[in-house]
Amino acid sequence: MAAFFAGTHGVWLIIAIIVGIIVGLIALVVCLGSLVLLIASLVLLVGFRFERFVGSRYLRRESCSRAVRIGSLVGAGVTLADVLVMLAARGHNRTLETVAVVIVVGALLATILLVLLRFLSVFTTVSTVGVMLGVASLIVVLSVTSGFQRVFEEKVQSVNAHLLVTSYGLERDVDEAEREARKVRAELVGFPGLVRTTRFSFTAGEVMIGKIGANLKGVDLADGLPELRRALSAGSVDDLGKLATCAGTAAPGEPVGRLILGADLARKVHASVGDCIQVLVPFSGGIESTPSAYLFRVVGLAAFGFQEYDARLGFIPLEDARRLGNARQSIFGLELRFSDPMLALRMEEEVENRLGPDRRIIDWKTLNKNLFTALAMQKIIISLLLVLIIVVAAFNILASLMLVVLSKVREVAILAAMGSRRGSLLGVFLVSGSIVGFVGTGLGILYGLALCGLAVLYGYPLDPKVYLIARLPVEVSGLEILCVALATQVISLWATLYPAWRASRQQVVDGLKYV
Repeated sequence: MAAFFAGTHGVWLIIAIIVGIIVGLIALVVCLGSLVLLIASLVLLVGFRFERFVGSRYLRRESCSRAVRIGSLVGAGVTLADVLVMLAARGHNRTLETVAVVIVVGALLATILLVLLRFLSVFTTVSTVGVMLGVASLIVVLSVTSGFQRVFEEKVQSVNAHLLVTSYGLERDVDEAEREARKVRAELVGFPGLVRTTRFSFTAGEVMIGKIGANLKGVDLADGLPELRRALSAGSVDDLGKLATCAGTAAPGEPVGRLILGADLARKVHASVGDCIQVLVPFSGGIESTPSAYLFRVVGLAAFGFQEYDARLGFIPLEDARRLGNARQSIFGLELRFSDPMLALRMEEEVENRLGPDRRIIDWKTLNKNLFTALAMQKIIISLLLVLIIVVAAFNILASLMLVVLSKVREVAILAAMGSRRGSLLGVFLVSGSIVGFVGTGLGILYGLALCGLAVLYGYPLDPKVYLIARLPVEVSGLEILCVALATQVISLWATLYPAWRASRQQVVDGLKYV
């Protein structure tokens, strides 16, 4: 029986390898064919005047009505007027601003449609607009997802360093943790790209601030805390290093801790700068023990703009973290900040090699792996779904060019009778499809960038409890736009190939009988 399953497994393995090779060869042929088509279309558009003239002539409109000309001018005027209204209402009348943005989006689309109808046939215009909408949708989605990724990266790096160095397990002995930190600093002297090393601590489990579960991060006051200073919305970071008192509430001789709360957390526990609050450490003496209570004075409020941090995080000096560490095990370690966050990811392995296997290295992406993985998967899946819009537009190109081939049977036959070769006839329709692809892609990029600009100006609000940030972020990437443009043009060219081949194979006699 084992031999049977082993044999079956071997057969399936061979089949999987064969299928993989076939799929790989097909993908290679498609990629090479796409490259050849793209180069051929560029050569035809630049150098072959006959093919370019005839191909563009088949797409042009014979005549344009007065209504279309007037409509395009009116659309442009309405778009410009609504942009001015939107800018004037910005920050003063949100309702008027919203209405203006919606009208701008519709008016701009209508203007583009009417301008295309002035120069192109109806079928060509429909195909071009389909390509344009697909490209614009992809650019907007990619820009928004890239914006989310950038904002989350910035928020994560504002609280956590690029690399965290800790020992395996949890440490109660703060002195030992400090000795380890000095060792790590000595071993990383002169490390390329390393800008700053800072001691930190983090509660291994949640503490209770009022009735809200939270985490406390111990910070090294000698570092200056530039990231925390930038996020401070009230109070002073320097007060973390000053003695604090709470009149009539602390036991004799009991030190009072200093605490900076996240802005949303402070709102939930009804605390403001100068208030004294208790921090309870559950299970500090066992499951059935009474929680240890520590008195802290709120010396500041921090607003990072990231719900996860603003609602669940507080900052205390390492001196106070030492006291909490005696009641609840804490993680102590060293934060490494580099000149570039991406450099930290590349240098992680070298840091591990230098520090040895006794220390654990965690980079800023691994620390939030689920968040960044979800963003990447969302970006890929949504992009693949929106590519279907471009595929549908490609079928429109195929259908419109087939109609051109069928309606231009006589003209194609005359060109062939006058000596045009099949390659030249194929080039004519390849140029036609290329023009639709290029025009649609160019307009799609412009329309997509316009929508991104409107989104930035309008500042579309989001629910921080759902999206973790308050406004829709937009990050336009030139590389992503280039990839979208190339992919769209390739899809358009593949849709052009069959009508072009059909026209080049047409018999002269079949067309001349209609003359």
